[in-house]
Amino acid sequence: MSKIKEQREAAGMTRAELARESGVPLRTLEEWEAGRRLPRDVYQLAKVARALNCAIEDLIVIE
Repeated sequence: MSKIKEQREAAGMTRAELARESGVPLRTLEEWEAGRRLPRDVYQLAKVARALNCAIEDLIVIE
């Protein structure tokens, strides 16, 4: 499970709610959660983190 999905579920939000709250397209969130795309835009990550009330570091895996 992706860290974004973990944080979203912990916040009790659906993908659609997160998309609406963050302004990040639903399709983008789906791609990130499925692992088909990696989040590369720090501004979009910041919007998602703000909507989930967490830090960007909580949303990514640092290898």
